[in-house]
Amino acid sequence: MFWKKWIKDIKEKTSDMNKKEAFSYIVTYYWPHIVGGISIIALILLFGRHYLFGNVNPSFTCVMVNQRADTERDNRMAETYAKETGLRREEVVIDSDYHFSYADVHLEGVNESSYEKFFFQWQNGELDVAIISESFYEYCRQLGGEFRHIEDAGSFETYMDAGICRAIVLGNDSFMEKVTGDANERLLLTFPETGDHKEAADEFLDYLLSVKSGEIGGIEYEEIIN
Repeated sequence: MFWKKWIKDIKEKTSDMNKKEAFSYIVTYYWPHIVGGISIIALILLFGRHYLFGNVNPSFTCVMVNQRADTERDNRMAETYAKETGLRREEVVIDSDYHFSYADVHLEGVNESSYEKFFFQWQNGELDVAIISESFYEYCRQLGGEFRHIEDAGSFETYMDAGICRAIVLGNDSFMEKVTGDANERLLLTFPETGDHKEAADEFLDYLLSVKSGEIGGIEYEEIIN
């Protein structure tokens, strides 16, 4: 290795020098080599970390459609959910930046590209949980979207579809009420049938129950639904 040659060369040339003289000699003649060596090592570590950890595939993804966008709240949800389930924080994605129009619902000044993003992720099995309005649930069903059957809703109100519980009522959808004026619009917790991480999705339901009961700190239930 090149560094072994440098060390041997330095030892030979500084053998008759005291510590001060040897230090001065090394700084004068070998400092560029040392800086270059450190830079190479830093680059190796940087690319190694990126290769091993930079492209972590999510083990759980939850999106909130047409709700209050709040990155800080989303991060706290992800952190507390990861802590509860034993997942690494970087494996958990919770994102409320999904705003778009659909059917008769028209939102002003939103990035409509998130509509394509949502259904692309749905098709690819990347959506484990979707928090959506009742009207958007019906819109997805009209498009042929399927939601998983929920066997145990805990203390939550169930949302029945053709006699089967396919969603959970989290409360009234206050955000959509401001958009449409419909005070009866309900906010639903759903599990898209295509989602790849069904166990993690089920654990999110348990997580929400614990948040609602106050058993988990760092996040309030009202923050999630309002």
